[in-house]
Amino acid sequence: MFVWTTDGETHCAGFDETGALFGGAFALVLGGLLVALLPSPWVLGGLGIVAALCVGCRYSIRIGPDGIRLTLYRFWLVPVHRRHSLLDADIDIHHDLDLAEMTGLVIREPYADPGLDNESDVFGPRFGQTRLFRLHARLVLALEAMRAAVANVPVPPELRNFWLGPQMGAFDLVRAIRDGRGRLRRVRSVSPVYVGEVEVPPGSTFHFNEDRFLDPRREDRLHEVVLGGPIPLLGKMVRPGASLVFAPSGRLSSLRSAFESDVEIDGTWVNGRDVLSFNEDGELMGFTLAKDGRAAGLRFPRGSRFQCWPGDDLLPPRWTVRLGGPLVLPDITLQAGESVELSDDITRITAICPRRDLKAHGLVVRAGIVPIPLRKDGVVDLAGCLKSGILRPREGAEGLRGC
Repeated sequence: MFVWTTDGETHCAGFDETGALFGGAFALVLGGLLVALLPSPWVLGGLGIVAALCVGCRYSIRIGPDGIRLTLYRFWLVPVHRRHSLLDADIDIHHDLDLAEMTGLVIREPYADPGLDNESDVFGPRFGQTRLFRLHARLVLALEAMRAAVANVPVPPELRNFWLGPQMGAFDLVRAIRDGRGRLRRVRSVSPVYVGEVEVPPGSTFHFNEDRFLDPRREDRLHEVVLGGPIPLLGKMVRPGASLVFAPSGRLSSLRSAFESDVEIDGTWVNGRDVLSFNEDGELMGFTLAKDGRAAGLRFPRGSRFQCWPGDDLLPPRWTVRLGGPLVLPDITLQAGESVELSDDITRITAICPRRDLKAHGLVVRAGIVPIPLRKDGVVDLAGCLKSGILRPREGAEGLRGC
């Protein structure tokens, strides 16, 4: 890998060692079979050319005033991955959970566009943590220096937001609170404002832009709205002082302190003072039980906090429940504050997260590392525990009590 600075920009280039290794090995194996079947100087020469092309896996990264530009190449010159990120993206070390090791670097976007992954492909040295740490440190220093260079770029005083910019006259921008760079942080509305399908009343406080570096070209990000008056929502009246959080699309994402008492939403009694979150279809995806409820054939005590998580590359869609009281299972009685994981359709418990180790079938299952998997009958899945590496030797179970 090589890192150099030219005209105030930092450049880095190197080989994708894993890609080069597998590409070269594939070319040699396939070419070796062809040579064995068709022994010829022409075939041997072609094998050399193909092998040389296949090992041409490399990466190039440039950090300049316009942001971070990453390009991955195959066959030396063919770009197969391009990514342009603004300067508020981060360069982080990538941890492969399956291999339990660091496998390179990634660029992570704090505000990825809808439908796009917030991470780039992995790049950088794959063998040798010292080289990986050294490259990461140099790129982070270069990124911080470039951020400092643009920190004093003048920020336009107007509201820059796709949904709210056209309604700029509804805000008291003269008395708005801004940070040291002039970015908008807090402003009150002086007339009704429409955010998605919600009409926000005058006197409400709009909070923008998190307390972190924000690229000067980035539009103002609406973070939270604190209501200055009551509004009808979900067939009920949301009280003044309630906090509303919206997704970048303008969809209502969550409510906090919206109601004075417990309310029924979608057939579930929930704590109206706690956080309520919703998915893209407006369905309730996060809530705290105001009364005992049932899921997976069990009674969950009031005060239990339910949260639905979408699936990703590693985990399927699931619910997590932080318990508000005891929950009796075949192998253990979980206490308040401990949690369980439910299937997407909440028909069964798939895993538990106790605060203490668990004794099952004469073995000790270590808690606190990863969720402890359960079988469909609710019993601890020893095969899944073994795969996750959370079993202790049988003799360690003798002193474990109270499970």
